[in-house]
Amino acid sequence: MAAEERKDIKKSVDELHQEKLNLEKEINDLNLKKIKKLEAINEELEKKSEWMDKERIKAIKERDNLVRKVRHSNEKNWKNALKMISILGVLDLVIVPLAITLLGIPMQWLFVAMGMVTFLGVLLIANYMSGTSPFNTGEIRKAVTVSLLTVYLAFVPVITFGIFASPLGASAQSLVNNFTWLIGAVIVIYFSTRPLEEYIKKMNTK
Repeated sequence: MAAEERKDIKKSVDELHQEKLNLEKEINDLNLKKIKKLEAINEELEKKSEWMDKERIKAIKERDNLVRKVRHSNEKNWKNALKMISILGVLDLVIVPLAITLLGIPMQWLFVAMGMVTFLGVLLIANYMSGTSPFNTGEIRKAVTVSLLTVYLAFVPVITFGIFASPLGASAQSLVNNFTWLIGAVIVIYFSTRPLEEYIKKMNTK
């Protein structure tokens, strides 16, 4: 009887030992699967990280290229604008007075021609620099103000120093005074309407 009990106990121990081995094997298998899964996830994350790094580098290069293009475009715009301003200055100071003198046109028409040339030139330059297709009120306001100031700066010395007689028999002082008041009113209107426009835009966007 004792021999049979020992056999049963030995059998139970062997079974428990086998179960232990089986459990250890299952645990090892699970650990291997988990390790493989983690390695796969890690590999996928590394690939995503590399892809994100490449996209980040690509985005940085595109941003740098865009900034370079914008800077180059701005420099080009300013250079072209300076050329246009130079041409406008030559027209106002050389071509228009020379044409008035050669054609024998009365000197008073010099200011009319100068005002028209300056108005159109400044309007084109302002529109070119703004990059808008239609002319807006701001560009027209700039053109009107600059053309009037140009005529004023040419008119005052010519009348004051008596290069030619003032039209309509009016005194030089009264003409200069009236023109000065007109220029002052234009400048006040120019600087007062801009904040008003900004306020109206803000009210419309709300």
